[in-house]
Amino acid sequence: MTATLLLPTAPRRMGPVTRFLVLRTVAVVLLVEVAGSVLVAAGGADARAAGLSLVFPGAGFLYAGHPELFVATWVLLSLALVLWWGISAHFGIPLVWGLSVLGAWLVGGPRWHWALPVGYVLAAVAVGALVWTFEARFRRKRAKVPMLNEYLATADLPEPSRPLREPDDMDAELLRWAYELALQPLDRFDGFEWGEQFHGGTVVRYQLNYLGWALAPYAVNYIPNALGQIEPAMRNLVHKQTDLRVWRYWRTLNLVGNFAADPDPIVRDNIMFSGFTGDQLNLYEAATGSTVFDQPGSLTFVWEDGRTFEYDHHSWMQAVRRNFERSRLGFFPCEPGWSFAACNTIGGQALYGHDRLHGTDLWGSVAERWRTTLEQEYLMPDGNYANIRSTHTGLSWDTGETPGGEYFTTGTHSFKDLAPDIAERGRKLSLRGVPEKLGKLAALVRDGDLAMELPVEWERNRARKTAVPGWTKIIAGARAVGLEDLAAAAQRAGDRQCATGQVWPERPLDVGVANMALHMLVRWSTPVDNAMLNVRGWVPPVGPLVDADWPAVLITLARSADGRSLDLGVRPGPSGPAVDAVELRFASLTPSGHYRLIGDGVAVDVAASAEGTATAALAVDRPLRLALEVVA
Repeated sequence: MTATLLLPTAPRRMGPVTRFLVLRTVAVVLLVEVAGSVLVAAGGADARAAGLSLVFPGAGFLYAGHPELFVATWVLLSLALVLWWGISAHFGIPLVWGLSVLGAWLVGGPRWHWALPVGYVLAAVAVGALVWTFEARFRRKRAKVPMLNEYLATADLPEPSRPLREPDDMDAELLRWAYELALQPLDRFDGFEWGEQFHGGTVVRYQLNYLGWALAPYAVNYIPNALGQIEPAMRNLVHKQTDLRVWRYWRTLNLVGNFAADPDPIVRDNIMFSGFTGDQLNLYEAATGSTVFDQPGSLTFVWEDGRTFEYDHHSWMQAVRRNFERSRLGFFPCEPGWSFAACNTIGGQALYGHDRLHGTDLWGSVAERWRTTLEQEYLMPDGNYANIRSTHTGLSWDTGETPGGEYFTTGTHSFKDLAPDIAERGRKLSLRGVPEKLGKLAALVRDGDLAMELPVEWERNRARKTAVPGWTKIIAGARAVGLEDLAAAAQRAGDRQCATGQVWPERPLDVGVANMALHMLVRWSTPVDNAMLNVRGWVPPVGPLVDADWPAVLITLARSADGRSLDLGVRPGPSGPAVDAVELRFASLTPSGHYRLIGDGVAVDVAASAEGTATAALAVDRPLRLALEVVA
């Protein structure tokens, strides 16, 4: 057994690049404080007011007898802080601060001399609070290192459960819904959730990513021998990313954050698009074997004025690599000036997967630096990783996207493909105490049933309340610690509580599109998850292949256990029950071989041609669980 990677026993407060950025920020602030103090000490009344606003934003208004303007300054600073985060308006805080200096110089009024010491006290309290908060958190986390390393060295967690599942009724409803969502015309987005496209649950690019990530394990685990329906659905989800309504947001962010008017969403920054969709491209190819996006110009973006930006899988990944290579921090931004560990891990997955599929070395050229950045710039003493880092100031804080603003593993693959040793350490840390907690919940399962409901909570976009994410977490946690009976019972209980009985464009579970897709991803990621798929790459299926026309028929199961027979599940598609015979088309049969399709009252002889193909006609008026078997 390989020893688990331990935490550094003498962790640094900051990595070298973060330290440089923070010290540069401190130097600028000190320069401002010195300039303000010079004006306070040597200037006239108006200059003194301006200097005090340099010492502490808006404090000069207090000196000038205008407390309402001091309050207004801090309202504007709060708004500037939100815009700094929301649309990368990095100039917002300096602009408001500067305006408070100019305003204090010009406003005039009575002189409240008591405001002079108050301004310095406010500045000292603000700086002291920041330093104390950072130092207290660092010391608190550092104190845990010996205990955590002892745990890492001795903990023996159960292996995850990876059952080979049979698709149930809800799996079929979710798959049917996903197909109808994805297979509508490329310019139609019926059933998606639209809102602001910068952050949050209404961002359509993420809905497309998550759906693509969810369908990949379904293709591999359930229908590897029937890719004819799922491949165009996954392909359409990628093509929809090139719709201008999906990526127009980048022009605004690039203009505000980088002062650049180029709308090209791939060439600079924007890993939240290039990395996420790059990973979606890998999984599409690894799950289906299709190389359609390897063709030049297969991913073309058309701007409002007719300019085009042509990419394919290869040039897309090369752009991601270039962004990694030219970043001072080692991670490159999602929004201009903000580098997320999660996005840069998914971007790393994208490079890694491309290498596995195409024999390139894009990931190899940045892997060492990526790991150095992760471990030196983002790692906290207790094994957590910071969610974000400002590439301008080196600062990081909790944005509310991740509990506490930190996580033990990140990316959709939790480092399992990029850094297995870090993945194992993170797994142990994230699951500390979980087997015991879930073991108590598992004790409530009776005859496969978990008789409970979870509270409904607001989704991130606050459009609705739902219990689905809570059930998703229980299912994922139970599988992570090998409690498959609990995972299966929780899945059934969640279906029971959250099922709507509705079909597209409504949703079969009472939850938004993004969380629905994440639930599907967890639900279908067994026995092969997307990390394993990214490592494995495309592996052609063995045994008989099958296809049928959509939307007349929905194929929910098609896999071969022995390379000769085929387990098959078919249901009526959105067209409704097919009382007349529909055609199932088989391929990769033994040339001129004899087969029989049996099950659920069906018994059809199937004779293969000399090319190993055959057809079978049957009525799909209900769910059918069938087997195609060789006739001796």
